Amino acid sequence: MLGSLAVFVALVFFLVWEFLHRGVYQYSTASYPFDDADEWRYTACSRLVEHGYTLFDQVFSAQPPLFFLSLASGMRVFGDSITGARSTEIAFGAVALAATAWAAWELAGPVGAAIAAAALAVSPDFLIYAHAVEAEIPMMALVTVSLALALTYRRTGWVPLLVLSGLTLAAATLVKVFALEAVLPVLWLIAVRHRNARPTAARAAVFGASTAIPVLLDLTLVSPRKQWEQVVTLHDQAAGLHLPDLVPPATILREFLTFDAGLTALALGGIVALVLGRRIADGGFLGLWAIGTLAMLLVFRPLFPHHVAIVSAALAVCAGAGGSAAFDSLKDRRWISCLPVAAAVLAYLALLPRLAHADRHSLLAPQPSSLTVLAAYVERTTRPSSFIAVDNVQVAEQAHRFVPPPLCDPSNVRLLAGFLTAGDLISATRRYNAQLVIPIGNYKSVSGYMTWVRAHYYPVTVPGGALVYRSVAGD
Repeated sequence: MLGSLAVFVALVFFLVWEFLHRGVYQYSTASYPFDDADEWRYTACSRLVEHGYTLFDQVFSAQPPLFFLSLASGMRVFGDSITGARSTEIAFGAVALAATAWAAWELAGPVGAAIAAAALAVSPDFLIYAHAVEAEIPMMALVTVSLALALTYRRTGWVPLLVLSGLTLAAATLVKVFALEAVLPVLWLIAVRHRNARPTAARAAVFGASTAIPVLLDLTLVSPRKQWEQVVTLHDQAAGLHLPDLVPPATILREFLTFDAGLTALALGGIVALVLGRRIADGGFLGLWAIGTLAMLLVFRPLFPHHVAIVSAALAVCAGAGGSAAFDSLKDRRWISCLPVAAAVLAYLALLPRLAHADRHSLLAPQPSSLTVLAAYVERTTRPSSFIAVDNVQVAEQAHRFVPPPLCDPSNVRLLAGFLTAGDLISATRRYNAQLVIPIGNYKSVSGYMTWVRAHYYPVTVPGGALVYRSVAGD
């Protein structure tokens, strides 16, 4: 009863915190290098999908289809803006929190579930990335549901749970491909339950088919060539790029793990406690999930700070399972097994003021800027149906104008990987008859495009000093 109550309180805290910060969209970089550029691009792409433009054929997408489809569906419910997109992310955050408690309950009972839910609900990295329009928290939510289903299968042996686990993992993969790392901990659980090779192989085949078939159907039926180019080939090309100012993966992981250092300490203490308590099956599962995810991120290129958010649930479940194991050891007077968790708890308590400060100050009230001035000009001087070609999509979104669908993601990675050429820019600008071209970022570096723009648009200096180009032909 107390465990269920603690999980409920954690969920209420999370939802209240997110509700109170629902309109806040600027991120403090004092504690962690947050960047909101993806938010505006992903909102723009999702809003186009919501209005009927097709993924991959019209709307460029570097993510598998379920991410933008889920955001578009949420925006129909919560509002046709970045606030609607964020509300969808918060809903996924609530699912992630509930699934984290479920997985911890399966591993360690109500005490573990209470610890995991409470630690995750107050973690600043989770609170912020469950607010941000990124693919990581939706993917993490579905992965955690998949693993909770697999843990329940380990306890019950009911095969439909394994099928549901595979289908949920397929859905997570169709949000972000990182989800495939979770195959290993599920296979571990199957092996732990059956031990013998034949039933293990049979159940692994059931799980594998449940995961692979939906993904293969998507790659076969949904714009296969363009989807493969945008989701797979783009990232393969980007992995070999030397991007300017790119932070090494080890540094990004260190910054993330020390941002909520208390949760990291609880997770590490939890895994050590499980090993000392000889709970090798549970320790192996959590090691494959948490440490396996971190290892994957360490070798991924290019790695950005928001990618690491996918490990938050795993850390919380490690904390919950280890805390419960230490509690059991305490009752049995096995003091050595308690020491790692006791040290972690002391570290967590010492770091609580820092955590509270991060929870309060990582999100900032929006301030007027040159971009808001520019957005006001766009809204005032264009029709609601106009398309705007702009390399900072925040301008178009704040003016509630569409960008040409192929240009909703004008990121530097896409540009440098060769997936946003002068020909692409010219074709999309011409096809959708963009009324304004606003080069305030990387479009300026595409000389062929800028030469074409100057020949077909006339320059205007707008309030705030930005140089924009208006169509000679008008709307």
